Amino acid sequence: MKRQPVPLAFTPPQAQGGTAPVSVTCTPAPGAAVPVGDTRVTCTATDASRATASCNFTVRVIGAPVLGVERILALGDSLTYGVVSRLRAVRAISGDNYAAKLQTLLSERYFDQDPMVFNSGVPGERAAQIAARYGTALRESDAQVLILLAGANDLVGEGARAIPSVVRSIEVIARDAQARGVEVILSTLPPQRPGTLRGTASAEVVSLNAEIIGLCSRYRVHCADIYTAFGGEQSPLIGADGLHPTMEGYDRMAETYFRVIVDAFEREPAAMLHPTAAR
Repeated sequence: MKRQPVPLAFTPPQAQGGTAPVSVTCTPAPGAAVPVGDTRVTCTATDASRATASCNFTVRVIGAPVLGVERILALGDSLTYGVVSRLRAVRAISGDNYAAKLQTLLSERYFDQDPMVFNSGVPGERAAQIAARYGTALRESDAQVLILLAGANDLVGEGARAIPSVVRSIEVIARDAQARGVEVILSTLPPQRPGTLRGTASAEVVSLNAEIIGLCSRYRVHCADIYTAFGGEQSPLIGADGLHPTMEGYDRMAETYFRVIVDAFEREPAAMLHPTAAR
């Protein structure tokens, strides 16, 4: 989309010496519209005896980054909803769950757009339940991108026996979304900490995550490796219950999805001009 140029903003240099009065003119002048990129500015001082002196500097103008999608659906269970297990209470990114934090990051970077992240996380749901309501959530959000994080409750409830059914549910959702022209980001599960109240399926998480990464490759969809981003099963980003992230953990999740989205969907800067600095 073509944008109107932003006028140059700089203070003309001050002249020293010469015979008063001394006038200073610059080309292009302050307020002139210039294209994206580097613009060479020349300023000339002329005194009463018509002696002149000139200097040059460069003004760099950049365009706003552009995201090729603006509606993102975050689908999942309590890890998407934002249930927090606290070890500490530091909040680096605004928002109470990864979807809200991702919204913050996207809005900060794509300030000339209005990207939206819709949180469709329901605590306690298993993968088949998520699959059953996926179509409604997608229609209601009209999303162009689907982030899918599912399977934690299945593993806690059934252990390794649940892995095939979780994989089938993820596969059904991914294939249907692709058929609808929706971009898909499959997410590995964050680690669970052994020996805790809820972290009873740490080994099974590793096995399921290997299957999820395989689905990313098989269906050529985007993959967000949350497990690796957390640093393994003893991660301090998992809270006291051994299952749910701390608030810092949700920060890390948002940052991981953000990097995937930027890498996959950011486009060339639009022709909106943003002056930065003169040198």
